[in-house]
Amino acid sequence: MFRHTALAAILFAFSATPAGADGPETARQVMQEVGETAPIPALSAAVVTHGNLVWAEALGQASLELSVPAQPNHRFRLGSVSKVVTASLAARMADAGLVDLDRAISDYLPDLPEQHHATTLRQLLTHQGGIRHYGRQDFDFAGPGGLIDLRPAYPTTGSALALFIEDPLTNAPGTEYNYTTFGYTLASAVLEAAGGASFGELIDTYIADPLDLTSLALDAPYSLRPNRVQYYDIGELYTQQMGLQVETEVVNALPNNPSYKWAGGGMIVTAGDLARFGAAHFEPGFLTEESFADVFTLARTSDGEVTPVGLGWRIDTDESGRVYYHHAGTQQGARAVLVVYPAENVSVALLSNLGGTPEDILTPARRIAEGFME
Repeated sequence: MFRHTALAAILFAFSATPAGADGPETARQVMQEVGETAPIPALSAAVVTHGNLVWAEALGQASLELSVPAQPNHRFRLGSVSKVVTASLAARMADAGLVDLDRAISDYLPDLPEQHHATTLRQLLTHQGGIRHYGRQDFDFAGPGGLIDLRPAYPTTGSALALFIEDPLTNAPGTEYNYTTFGYTLASAVLEAAGGASFGELIDTYIADPLDLTSLALDAPYSLRPNRVQYYDIGELYTQQMGLQVETEVVNALPNNPSYKWAGGGMIVTAGDLARFGAAHFEPGFLTEESFADVFTLARTSDGEVTPVGLGWRIDTDESGRVYYHHAGTQQGARAVLVVYPAENVSVALLSNLGGTPEDILTPARRIAEGFME
């Protein structure tokens, strides 16, 4: 049982029948079990099979202070699941002839420091661009600027590049896999230059509008976002990191300004729309066959070493030999995962409004997916 409130569950009935007869029951049980492992205020999950949203349910509280029951139309943070949305955006723009994944990014952004001139968009999207990930300087409360997520907004993607663009490369582009969110910030700057529009406008034009994902948006902290949940963290972490004295196990998350990482960790969406986005990647169609192959083929470094990702997406095989695509995300007030089983035509989204919790969110999402397989 969720610890902060009586269970609030809203089940949507859809015209389509779930492929797995035990799917809804299994999914509810999984969500209940996840809720018993930690004081998670709210969980939201959704399943799409064969192109139909067949099940969605939300448990717990979207707002503890206002006692608002979580509903399937509530929007949660995606964290790094945002990266797969950005990767598909790049693929769609490549399909439209607006950007070349293998062209030097300096052709789009000629004023970049010389160390980035030969880097390609493909390298950025596969974490091979040599761009650093977060460092101690980004989370030093006492340092210049303080915690990166508490700093004033970056009005443009270009202004956010100043956080890392002059820093030494972690590796020569193309030679190593090094996971990085900042690399996606640079990728979004390239996409903006190629598309002649802001990143948010590009997401609307090439992702949200074609798939009718009305809840997909940038998590702009100062903008009104209907049905956006309240964000929470474990209070003990704030005591350990900042010496704050907290009164409850769960506390309101610190204000978070993700304008420096829209592409790599700054979006919000409902579980239903996220599952529908995943379902658009069961097979070519939303992406051309060429781009689909780019996105879902494990990338290699220049010396042939296989990496764990294609373009953005992680690609794995489960214990039964089934291939699945996935990505998880975590940040203040959020834990998220998207899992897609293409051959089985099952897409599952699972979202939480408690930072970093549950720690293992992939396993429960896969269990939900298995319940809806034929």
